[in-house]
Amino acid sequence: MAEQEPQPDERPRPQFGELAPPGWVWHPPADADRLDTSRPLEREDDTTAPPVGAPLSGVRPPHPGAPIHSPGEQARLGQAAPTWNLTLTILLAVFGFFGMSYSIASLQAIPASMQLLHSTNGLGDYTPAPIVGTLVLVGSITMALIWVVSAVIAAMLLVKRRLAFWVPLVAGIVAMVVLLIFAGAVLATDPVLLGFYSGTTTPTQTP
Repeated sequence: MAEQEPQPDERPRPQFGELAPPGWVWHPPADADRLDTSRPLEREDDTTAPPVGAPLSGVRPPHPGAPIHSPGEQARLGQAAPTWNLTLTILLAVFGFFGMSYSIASLQAIPASMQLLHSTNGLGDYTPAPIVGTLVLVGSITMALIWVVSAVIAAMLLVKRRLAFWVPLVAGIVAMVVLLIFAGAVLATDPVLLGFYSGTTTPTQTP
């Protein structure tokens, strides 16, 4: 016997609350307005930090083509040299220029001073060795180059707003050492004067 197919329910659907028992009234649950504390609130510290190199809000990004510096480089570039650095560097550079000029003049006057020592101590006439002129010229050029190089380095540091006063100080110490080396080399070319001061050479008796 074939089963009968179910007939569609043509009865109207009940409205909201129509099938509720008499006297029943719907009330919202007591914790409907309660905050959901099962999940911790999101703090400002937990927000995702912007990637390194990304411009901050309210800060205008640099113009196209400008170099991007790391945070360490930005901190280093932001620390400008104190204002006294410029004044002190210029004063030391000017003082070094006059010191360089005096050192060159002193080096070139060494042969004349050696002739005076010969005449004063009765050692006869002084005849400079052929290498004396070369030593004086090379020493003078070397000391001039020391000052020029130090001035260029100091100027570059000042442009970059870095400490530069130490450059003329170091250049002055190096120039002093160079002067002593070349002066000693010139004196070493006169065995008569060296023997006199070491006690091995006696002065010539003049009538």
